[in-house]
Amino acid sequence: MRLAIEQAHEVKGSTYPNPPVGAVILAADGEVAGVGGTEPAGGAHAEVVALRAAGERAAGGTAVVTLEPCNHHGRTPPCVDALLVAGVAAVVYAVADPNPVAAGGADRLRAAGV
Repeated sequence: MRLAIEQAHEVKGSTYPNPPVGAVILAADGEVAGVGGTEPAGGAHAEVVALRAAGERAAGGTAVVTLEPCNHHGRTPPCVDALLVAGVAAVVYAVADPNPVAAGGADRLRAAGV
């Protein structure tokens, strides 16, 4: 989680109107496979950046995120979709999303067995 928080701190001030989020993808063996922070508005969210860096190593791994993965389609698709397609086995997040439009990612992941 510290690494994810560091990623969020690095992008702070550049992501508005999106929150500055950090993500780390751990491979199934627990090694860091990818890290990322939210890109400027219209760009990829932290989870997607980290998943791209992790590639196939994300399958069966764990996503560690500073904010609950989003579950809505705005300028980009829901992060929950990307996590499910990548085949992560678990998602750990620090803070539930307070935005009612974006919230619900954790429930959707649980319903999918993650």
